[in-house]
Order: sequence, then structure tokens, then C-alpha cells
Amino acid sequence: MIAVFPASLAEIVKLVGKVGDIVGVNEEIKLDPCLPELRERPVIGRYLKRSKRTYWDVLEGLRPKLVLDFKVENLHSSRELEAFAERIGARVELFDFQTVEGLVNASRRIAGLTGGDFLKLRGFYEKHLSVIEEVTGGIDDRPKVLLTYRNFNVVTKTNVVSDAVRKAGAVNLGNRIRTKRKVYPVKGERFFRVFSDAEHLFLLTSVLTSREKLEEIRDEILDSAEWRTINAVQLGNVHIVGSALDLESFMRWSPRLIPGIYQIGRLVHGKEFPEWSKVARELYSLCGVGS
Repeated sequence: MIAVFPASLAEIVKLVGKVGDIVGVNEEIKLDPCLPELRERPVIGRYLKRSKRTYWDVLEGLRPKLVLDFKVENLHSSRELEAFAERIGARVELFDFQTVEGLVNASRRIAGLTGGDFLKLRGFYEKHLSVIEEVTGGIDDRPKVLLTYRNFNVVTKTNVVSDAVRKAGAVNLGNRIRTKRKVYPVKGERFFRVFSDAEHLFLLTSVLTSREKLEEIRDEILDSAEWRTINAVQLGNVHIVGSALDLESFMRWSPRLIPGIYQIGRLVHGKEFPEWSKVARELYSLCGVGS
């Protein structure tokens, strides 16, 4: 009996063969095409409509033995969740991996906690991290990359997506921001001053900002004199990549980040890096869904 808040952790539970043990989910999971079997499960939390809420009464009624969540404060505080779990006799496991290796270790940990089988997922990780290391070992250039959500919300070094940039043989300029936050809002004047040397700008979709909306934003950026103070805009290197829940989104805290590394590498290094779509299909096949 497992309650899972983030879709990313639910994907890992499924990949280790224990999706059938999930009894309660966060609302966002209903949008995840990798998790169709969970769409009718009881909802224990929501934040998709900017109104965050945890349904404690539903969670208590389910009486899960294990609760999985990220350590990042979102629906509730970690203390709230831990106090609640103690009252109902449940175990809480909070995850905060900041590196790709941390993602692998978290996946192994989830397999152990749920009694799942890590073998196939471990093979996927090991195979592709080995390929990525071999490819980047032959690349000398390390382009400067900046990843942002809508407006000036910058992906920082405490976000595992930043480490995916490093794995892809590039440098995340968001590492210049000194903060513990995973995504940090930078004011416009400082933004253009600090990140003018970015060679590639990545605009990330989310459950709140669609690809269509980002295409409009990208067009505005490319036409903006202010934005042309950033090298990436002058060069036309403004990319849209997914951090939402559709099958084209790989900038997520889940095994999807592996094809995401290939995607970043391909966009900044060109054909020196293998295509990511084949890797995505391989992962989705493990999930039992088409891509």
C-alpha cells in the first residue's frame, strides 16, 4: 500500500514493477501517459491549478504503509507529512537527488522499499550512462547553457536537470546563482547582465506553460533587442524542451532524464551526439506504453 505524490516517483515505482501497490496519487499523475493505470486512483493532493492542497482525510482513509514524496516543499511541509505519517503508522521517504547518480541511487532505494525489481531499470541506466560518457569523452567544447521556465525562472545547480546538462558535455550557467532553490527567479536587469554569455537558451515547458505558449514567447525573445544582449539569442540558439508530463518531456526528475541528456547533447553538439528519440522509445517500452 503506497501513496505517491510526484508523478516522477510513481514512474520509478512502475519501472521496478510495483505500480499495482499504489493506492493514492497526486492530481498531476492523471496527465502522465506513462501511468494510465493510476488515473482512477484516489487523489491525495493537487497543485496544477496554482492552488496547492493535500487531502489529508483521503490519505488517512487509504492507510498507506509507505508514502513517497520529494523533499522539496510543495503541497505541504515535510514536517506536516512526517507528523501525519507518524499518526497513522506509515513510513515516509523523501527524496532530493541533485545529480544523475543520485537519481540512480534513489531508483535503487525505491526498489528496495517497495520490494521491486531494479534489474531492468539498472540495465537501462548503466547502458546509456556508459554511452553518454563515451560520447562526451570525445568532445572538447563545453557550450554555456541556460535553462529557464517562463519569464526569468532559472534552473540552478541544486536541480538534477543541471547535472544532466553537465552529463551532456555542457555548462549550466544557472550554477552561478547561489541558492538552495531548484528554480530561482532572477530580475530582468540582473538576468541580462549575468547570463549574456549563454550560447544556448533552453525554454522549459511545464504543466502550467504549454509548448504553444512557449513558441509565442520564443518568437518574442528572438525579436527583442533586450534579449539580443544574450549570445544565444543572437545566434538563434533558443530551444524549447519539455518539463511537463507528455511523452516529449524529458527534463523531469525521473528516468526520463536519460533521454533528456541525449536531447541536450544533440541540441548543443549536433550529430556528434546520438538521437534521443530511440532512447525515449526504449524507456517507454519498459513502461509498457507507446511513444
